[in-house]
Amino acid sequence: MNVVIRTGLALAIAGSMIGVGSAAAQQSQPPQQEQQRAKTPEPVTGELVSLDATARTLVVKTAPDKEMKFSYTDTTEILGADKGASGLATMNGASVIVHYDVHGTANVATKIEITPKK
Repeated sequence: MNVVIRTGLALAIAGSMIGVGSAAAQQSQPPQQEQQRAKTPEPVTGELVSLDATARTLVVKTAPDKEMKFSYTDTTEILGADKGASGLATMNGASVIVHYDVHGTANVATKIEITPKK
């Protein structure tokens, strides 16, 4: 009988340790998700200044004395421009919202929303 009690106690302790380890693993995931979100910068709103189709870059004026340069790829979603990226070349001065990721020192556009100037 003493063996049965010890075995039951050992199983109970092992089960509670597994539960604690599982809870600790679950608690460590949200901070990692928050760090991932923190790495994704806020979208930038501004005026399309220029586009270089060969280099696949665009420049957006975000403030009176500030411009940001972005690169784009075939997977960049472009909304509001006919013919996608090639349509952007004729839209200088248009209001844009650029969603992007930072890859090293490069700002890579993931989505570009255009509102033509009125």
